[in-house]
Amino acid sequence: MWLLIHQAESVDEQKAALRALVTVSKQGGVTLAVLEGQLTVNGEPLPPALTGVQELRSQFVGHGVREMVVDVGALPADILGTARVIAAVPVSGDEGREISAKLRALAPRSVRVTFKREKAEADPIIVRAFTTVDRPQDSSDDLFTTLDAATSVALVTRALDQIAAVVETHAQGNKSVAVADHLSQLIRRESVQQDPEMKLAYGSAIRRLSKPTTLRAVASVLPRRKERVDEFVQVLMRTGDAGAEALIEQLTAAQSLSERRVFFDALVQLKTGKPMLVHMLGDPRWYVARNAADLLGELGATDTDHQLSELLKHDDDRVRRAAAHALGKLGTRHAVVALRRALKDSSVHVRALAASGLATRKGAPSSSTLVKALDGETEQEVQVAILAALGRVATLEAVQRLIKAAEPAGNLFKRKSVALRVAAVHALGEARTPGAMAVLKDLSTDKDKDVREAATRALAHTDRPEPTTLA
Repeated sequence: MWLLIHQAESVDEQKAALRALVTVSKQGGVTLAVLEGQLTVNGEPLPPALTGVQELRSQFVGHGVREMVVDVGALPADILGTARVIAAVPVSGDEGREISAKLRALAPRSVRVTFKREKAEADPIIVRAFTTVDRPQDSSDDLFTTLDAATSVALVTRALDQIAAVVETHAQGNKSVAVADHLSQLIRRESVQQDPEMKLAYGSAIRRLSKPTTLRAVASVLPRRKERVDEFVQVLMRTGDAGAEALIEQLTAAQSLSERRVFFDALVQLKTGKPMLVHMLGDPRWYVARNAADLLGELGATDTDHQLSELLKHDDDRVRRAAAHALGKLGTRHAVVALRRALKDSSVHVRALAASGLATRKGAPSSSTLVKALDGETEQEVQVAILAALGRVATLEAVQRLIKAAEPAGNLFKRKSVALRVAAVHALGEARTPGAMAVLKDLSTDKDKDVREAATRALAHTDRPEPTTLA
């Protein structure tokens, strides 16, 4: 809590604290409460001098929290998600209603928060006994067989209620694959229904199951069941923004590159969740903002170019890099203006990505901007990126600048970088204008071996059509 309030950007420290909490949670359940003005853990008061004690006590009092119960072996996502909700600034007179609503939406399975304003509730076991659908004794296969054999809306609705109850039980028991499989079967059957009333009954059951706990389970299995990714993505696609939100949550929490790739690709297929991604651009966690920028670029969300342009002012260059890359994909007029400014960024990587992005908008303005940037650039990595961009722009001005960069030095005392000459040769091969091809023929006999080989390779690629712009 102390880190979330005072050092929201300290992601590494937050991860270390979360790992410690998860380890402690394995040793037993924990109940936190404020009694007689003191923060207590399992009924024992904590010394106020300990880091975070006063902050957590103040948040509990401000939100009207009666107690927070953390189960044995609590899930990291539940701990962190609940902490983030409670870290919000308390609203005077709200008595915790706002964060209570957020916690219901979060639906943590292993952390529970109760509020002072709430009346004592009946034993949850007794409540469940009178408010839930009787748990069917049949196997899931039997239930789907019954569903397929039903010939009336009433029988279909009853079978769907039983299947929904099974899915909810599986979700509570962390049986994610079973949840995903059952929902997939329901959606597959819904898609072939011809009777409007039958289709309506299926839709009602699917809406009942389109909640965070269930969809989180579906999204979480994608990296583990890659052979069924397309099938399970259909589930998330069918549930709209709620499915996209579950995917974004998993993407944000993913620990490995391979997992992020799976979630990223799935979200691109969904083509939804854009409002949430725009909101994530302002998240204080750099990696959340970066992921959101990457996704908006992949989705081709051209109407978010202004928000992505603002992200080029971010303190973390990893976020600025993602914004520059996304703007290059969008290629709107506003994106091009922003990328021109980014050519002066303090980060080498941002400048290189800005140069590459400008090549998406061909024409004299981009050409002039890139030539000017090349003349003032001192870092070789950026120079290479600008040369490559000039090759894609392929205007007369661009090709003339590439020829200048590719040709040998005019005298013995002025040496030119071989790497830059080779990069210019590759760019001339990309441009493929008559003027570029003539220079490549000359360079195929250059004194430098690397330049000769690069020119020869460029000339060998004669099967590609030439661009219409001539130089």
